[in-house]
Amino acid sequence: MKELKAKVYQTAIDQLKQKEKLLAEERKNIIESILEEEKNSAGDKYETSREMITQDLNSIEKQINQCKFDLEEIYRLNTIKETPPTVQEGALVKLGNDWFLLAVSIGQIAVDGSKVFLLSKNSPLGELLVGKKKKDQVNFRGKMQMIEELF
Repeated sequence: MKELKAKVYQTAIDQLKQKEKLLAEERKNIIESILEEEKNSAGDKYETSREMITQDLNSIEKQINQCKFDLEEIYRLNTIKETPPTVQEGALVKLGNDWFLLAVSIGQIAVDGSKVFLLSKNSPLGELLVGKKKKDQVNFRGKMQMIEELF
């Protein structure tokens, strides 16, 4: 199962790198749009258009920064190699039939045909799981579910 955990981390890293690449390309396109708008300036219409483009650029910059932060966090957590005695940040947990990695909230990824949900330790489910041991139960989705595996 340690190889599953390694694959989960690698898949998350690959997805974050791809997202970062796409966001960088989008940022480049927005900057080109800004430069093109400057050539075709026409009063109030120009100012409105430029403001909208600037807001788009700011949004992309925030997403890029979050992506970089998430990537750094995944790299940091991937250095933890021992199986923890209790659920903590960096742990891969099987709760019922679902797999969860307590890392960063980037959603669901597919690894070897299995769905794995990456969530923060500060998420509602993350807070329920932290400190629990294998075979402990938590109330998730309205029913008690057992922690089947912990890596």
